[in-house]
Amino acid sequence: MQIQVQLNHHQSKEQYSRFFSLSLDLLCIAGFDGYFKEINPAWTKILGWSEQDLLGKPFIEFVHSEDKNNTILEAQKLAMSFETIRFENRYLCRDGSYKWLSWSCTPFSEENLIYAVARDITLQKENEMALQKNIQELEAFKFALNAHSLVAITDITGRINYANDKFCEISQYSREELLGQDHRIINSGYHSQEFFTNLWQTIAAGKIWRGEIRNKAKDNSFYWVDTLIAPMLNNDGKPHQYVAIRTDITQRKFADLALFERSRLSLLSAEVSLVLSQSGTLSDILQSCLNTISSYLDVDLVHIWTFEQQTQPLEFQAGVHCQDANCRALSNNQDFPNHIIIANKIVELMSHNYQPILNEEVSIHSQDNLLDSTSAILRFSAYPLIVEQQLIGIMTLFSQELFNETTHNLLNWIANNIAVAIDRIWAREELLSRREALLLQLASQIRSSLDLDTILETAVNEIRNLLQVDRCYFLQYSPDFPQTSLTITHESLNPKLPPMLGNLSLQKHDLLAEMLLTKELVCINSKHEDFSSQPRMQALLSEFGITAQLLLPVKSNSGEFGAIVCSHCDGDRIWSNSDIGLLQAVTDQLAIAIDHAQLYTQSRAATLAAQTQAEQLTQALHQLQQTQSQLIQHEKMSSLGQLVAGVAHEINNPVNFIHGNINYASEYVEDLIKLLNLYQEQYPEPTSEIAELATEVDLDFITDDLSKLLTSMKMGTNRIREIVLSLRNFSRLDEADKKLVDIHKGIENTLLILHHRWKNNGIGLNISIIREYNDLPLVDCYPGQLNQVLMNILTNAIDALEESIIQAKNSADNHKEALQPLILIRTEYLDNNFISIKIADNGSGMTEDVINRLFDPFFTTKPIGKGTGLGLSISYQIIVEKHGGSLECVSKSGKGTEFLIKIPVRLN
Repeated sequence: MQIQVQLNHHQSKEQYSRFFSLSLDLLCIAGFDGYFKEINPAWTKILGWSEQDLLGKPFIEFVHSEDKNNTILEAQKLAMSFETIRFENRYLCRDGSYKWLSWSCTPFSEENLIYAVARDITLQKENEMALQKNIQELEAFKFALNAHSLVAITDITGRINYANDKFCEISQYSREELLGQDHRIINSGYHSQEFFTNLWQTIAAGKIWRGEIRNKAKDNSFYWVDTLIAPMLNNDGKPHQYVAIRTDITQRKFADLALFERSRLSLLSAEVSLVLSQSGTLSDILQSCLNTISSYLDVDLVHIWTFEQQTQPLEFQAGVHCQDANCRALSNNQDFPNHIIIANKIVELMSHNYQPILNEEVSIHSQDNLLDSTSAILRFSAYPLIVEQQLIGIMTLFSQELFNETTHNLLNWIANNIAVAIDRIWAREELLSRREALLLQLASQIRSSLDLDTILETAVNEIRNLLQVDRCYFLQYSPDFPQTSLTITHESLNPKLPPMLGNLSLQKHDLLAEMLLTKELVCINSKHEDFSSQPRMQALLSEFGITAQLLLPVKSNSGEFGAIVCSHCDGDRIWSNSDIGLLQAVTDQLAIAIDHAQLYTQSRAATLAAQTQAEQLTQALHQLQQTQSQLIQHEKMSSLGQLVAGVAHEINNPVNFIHGNINYASEYVEDLIKLLNLYQEQYPEPTSEIAELATEVDLDFITDDLSKLLTSMKMGTNRIREIVLSLRNFSRLDEADKKLVDIHKGIENTLLILHHRWKNNGIGLNISIIREYNDLPLVDCYPGQLNQVLMNILTNAIDALEESIIQAKNSADNHKEALQPLILIRTEYLDNNFISIKIADNGSGMTEDVINRLFDPFFTTKPIGKGTGLGLSISYQIIVEKHGGSLECVSKSGKGTEFLIKIPVRLN
């Protein structure tokens, strides 16, 4: 037993020794004297010291200097306590490095020993320190990032869920205003849709996007940011949020833009100068100038208006409209009529101080799609065009951008140069060729009006103004009229001179007549020339106070003679070849004008005569056709009336015979039935032969039904008599003259005749007749003709309803609601002693073109063979001409038709 105990103790000691030596942790036994008493091999393996090194020195010498005080303090705690203490310190390795050790120490006071376990946590400590360092670096990076960058984090849909202070500061939105929004809240509208599409495609693919973006702050100011958007990827490599880091580059951008602006404005000024130096019409040069401005400046609209005096209306010269980076020239101010109103207000304002207007906010309402929206807020600038302290026009610009001082100064410079160019072009155009303008004006008037008076008036006025003479007039000699005349027909003169218009005496001024007849040019430069051989010329000059004169004959082919005469009454005038050439060209044009006017007058007279004759023939033909159609229709109606009257008469006689005998037949039948009843009472037991016959013929039924049969026959004959009476009343052959009639009775007679059509014509017509009769007096009229009108209108209404029903049945729309046809007849007595008859249907109606031709003879909408086109024409004549009333039709396609008849109660 003792041997076994010793054996077990020996095994236990071996196991303890093996555990102590094989443990990966550093196991040791130390004394309170500061030395290791026993250590396991892990110490040598981990620290590199030999066992003698470690046991031979106090263990505090191996502790890092920064950890010594803490280690001594922990050892003192062990000396005064029985509890296990845990702490960390660094131990020196043989190679000079340090290892972090995590200690777990338990004191054993009885032996003054400390049992301790140390674990190498150097790698863990290094990781913690690296992590701490990374955290510190990240905090520093975050601080630097927040201090200098705009940071936002969005979800996968772009909704902002984080915004730093810098973002709020630059955007001027609070964090609460930004969270939950997407970045459209700061979209300036500067970038295209393709720009943002490319951005989203890049980050949605998990790639980083970099670029510069112009955003808009809360106060509508703009700022530029250099942007990096990085997607945060989940485990499957797909983005689950986006981090946007932006750097404010507004100042740099503005500096770049300022540099670019200066370069661009320099080019703009150079190109505008080049355009203004070129030749061409005023509109073309100004349009080229505005095209250049719109290509360099961000404008929506730019215009130029000019005028010679402030009292004259503005004249649109050139304009450009830009939309979506596309610019087009405006043809006139009607392209944007609101601008002429604004321009007039600007002129009124500028006429006082001649000062430009810069960046005024204005609201423009556009209905013609010249702006991106129907109502836009734009910045408006205007620059006066001034020449020699006189306002000759304005240049206006509309833009969504503000013009800076540099651009403003350049535009003011451009406006001054444009004003000088306009003045130069005007002067050049005025001096270019007023003579050619005169010739063109005369030729234009000849082509356009052929008004000889206007042409001659223009000629003498323009020649006088152009040549600066005292008097210019047109002299006409007419030798072929019943009375030969010499006349000054048109004159332009100095207001200080007396007029010479009117006839001149042929006896006194025969020299002028001879000049015109010979068609030779007469040129007198001075009254002091030698006229010794021409005493009549000297007398002529003296009579009219002429000091110089130029006469050019007009060589026309009209048989009349004329001349343009220019004269001076104060001083000499040397008539140059240029003056003579101008007048010769003018007289050539006048000769053409006179010939054309003569031909025009003759052709016009012939045309008027032909037109008059054609109108007379057309009117005669129209009257003949109308009379013929009326005669035919009257003959048809007369024949129809005779036929109806004859049929009514032939039916009336046998019907009266039958109707008269039915009463007697009824009495006879009643007597026979009484006799039969009496026989049955007296002889209740008939013979077998009588009883058999009574049963066979059903004597009781015959007795009961015979009286009903006779009553039915009587009702039928009464109905036939009513129809015959209606036919006779409708035909009115015995009432060709006017008489007092009951209008309602005429309407009822017409409805009775048409009963077979409106009640049911086999296609399910069954028209409802709605009568709204008011109290009417007896009307003085032609009954037969009025019945004819009612018949025509009601027949057309029934035809229209029948056609509508047929179309509805043939329609492919099976769900279409069935038409309930009806005709409304309303009569009314009007205050002006007229009665009105309204006949309306709910058919398919008529178009405006059909209504306009409805009462024309031979016009019909019915198929060939179903209408003559005369019914409504004759009806119109009967109502309007015969009765002095009116017949109107109101209809809309799909809304039915209404005829309104008005006739006086008394005919004149």
